[in-house]
Amino acid sequence: MTPLDNLTAAFELLWETKVYLTRTTEGLDADFAARVRQVHGQVAAARDQVQHLLIELQAKLPPAAPQPQA
Repeated sequence: MTPLDNLTAAFELLWETKVYLTRTTEGLDADFAARVRQVHGQVAAARDQVQHLLIELQAKLPPAAPQPQA
């Protein structure tokens, strides 16, 4: 996998983690749900940072070579 592939996968996993943390808060007592929401915020911030890195990395990559026409 390329660095772009790995960074994209990391972004997707952080996105899914955020979704699962949101689901986790359902049915929890208020104190525990608040702790989960705190982690959710940290994961969302990390996801945003990775998104910015993806944009930066994509700008640094050379354009893809055109595919030969059949």
